[in-house]
Amino acid sequence: MAPPEEVFAFLKKAHDEFQPLSVEIRFDKNHALHSHVMALYGSIIELTGSSIILVDRKIIAGVPILLRAILEAYVDLLNLVQDPKYGYQLHFGYLKEWLKLLDEAKTGKSEYLMAISKDPSLDKTIAEWKAQKDKLEAAGYKGLTIEGKFKAAGMEKEYRSIYNSLCSDSHNNLRSLIGRHIEVDKSDFSVVFYKAYTLGDSAVYVGMGLELLMRATQLTHGFFKSSVQEKILEYRKHVDKLRGDG
Repeated sequence: MAPPEEVFAFLKKAHDEFQPLSVEIRFDKNHALHSHVMALYGSIIELTGSSIILVDRKIIAGVPILLRAILEAYVDLLNLVQDPKYGYQLHFGYLKEWLKLLDEAKTGKSEYLMAISKDPSLDKTIAEWKAQKDKLEAAGYKGLTIEGKFKAAGMEKEYRSIYNSLCSDSHNNLRSLIGRHIEVDKSDFSVVFYKAYTLGDSAVYVGMGLELLMRATQLTHGFFKSSVQEKILEYRKHVDKLRGDG
């Protein structure tokens, strides 16, 4: 792998240049699949931009949390491109989670949901969305767990390794808290906030972020057969060189 400074510089370059290149993608905004693919790709670009800001400021506690979201978005993107019917699984999950919220609002017991609970169309919305959910379920679409999504994408190994590690940070697992806040000095230790990090400490995250951004970009431009696929390939070749594969 190339020095972390070089990898990070190229991550910033790719992020800054991939967004304007996305203008070359032609898609039908009235086509649910097309809109969903573009929204996922847009999220990957924006979340990558957020992680770049944190790495630049050497405040990396939030970077693995952002990478977890990027990885999840990439898995959904890959599944959608490989099988358009995967969109039904996502829609089932969308309805399921909204109905949980609406059913809770309907009880009138949550002060956080009072505005929704007073909506005169609440009962009608719940009935319509439950009917949609039941229809999808009858057709065999019952939503997928995160593990199921990774399995569908052929990324079970990544789920049991990379994703597991990123979840540790997201859930404030003790192993992450120790790494984030504990400094051992001989027989004593200190609890520290804003530990002093170097760019090298972020090297794994930067490399992972660059690879996910690169894969998502190739996948999206390839799916829509954009006019700049050859240009995207040049970025791929450079990433491979940075990784030592080229």
